[in-house]
Amino acid sequence: MSLTPISVLIIDDELPLRQELRSMPWPSFGAELVGEAENGEEALELCKALEPDLVISDITMPIMDGLELFRIVKKNFPLIQFVLLTCHSDFHYAQEALKLGALDYFTKLSFDEGDMKTAIEKARAAIRRETDLRDYEQERTHRELSNSQQTGTSDDRKIRKEVKLAQQIIVNKLGDPITLTSVADEVGLSSYYLSRLFREESGESFNDYITRLRMEKAVSLLQNTQLKVYEVAEQVGIPSYRYFSQLFRNWTGVAPTDYKKG
Repeated sequence: MSLTPISVLIIDDELPLRQELRSMPWPSFGAELVGEAENGEEALELCKALEPDLVISDITMPIMDGLELFRIVKKNFPLIQFVLLTCHSDFHYAQEALKLGALDYFTKLSFDEGDMKTAIEKARAAIRRETDLRDYEQERTHRELSNSQQTGTSDDRKIRKEVKLAQQIIVNKLGDPITLTSVADEVGLSSYYLSRLFREESGESFNDYITRLRMEKAVSLLQNTQLKVYEVAEQVGIPSYRYFSQLFRNWTGVAPTDYKKG
């Protein structure tokens, strides 16, 4: 599945640097250069008009500097991500920007295509995370309002399709390595959002859900098959015999070998 290009606005009062940034292979980064400006005031108008995904801005500029621009844009367009370009003397300003929510900063002299690719990847992840969080909060508010108007019990509540799909993926792949990141990718959510949503919807964490299913299946296999303990461990996706034994003991109160004998 192709990703939507990240739209980028570049800002610097030095024409040679803008020309260098302009010439970068943007499509290979999964990005599109949508505009450029030579000062913060001009950039602010472009942000209002274009609402780019990522702004790459110098800190020290005439009329309006990069930090002031950053503060104004993040207040009015919180999903726009910022990467700052600095001279060595600007480091303390860059550190301040990171505390306020900038993605990263790079020195002008060393900034290259690898840094640009990294910045764009960070921007894509941050946009997805913040969009998911916003959607989550809106969904939760809507659900709380809906629940307050319903007379039925909480058992009538429907689990969101993304969580149901995640649960089904876990069931289908219980014998394989399962990570929050891989399942989140399959259901189309960020890891952070799926983790919060999963607990909210199911009443248990993502990892606790996997552990419970694995231990329940292990109990069943030990009771109803002739599989050896290490074979059971592999069947439930835990190839480490020692880790499986420890987890099983914590879950049931007895070692898997004793459980099988019993």
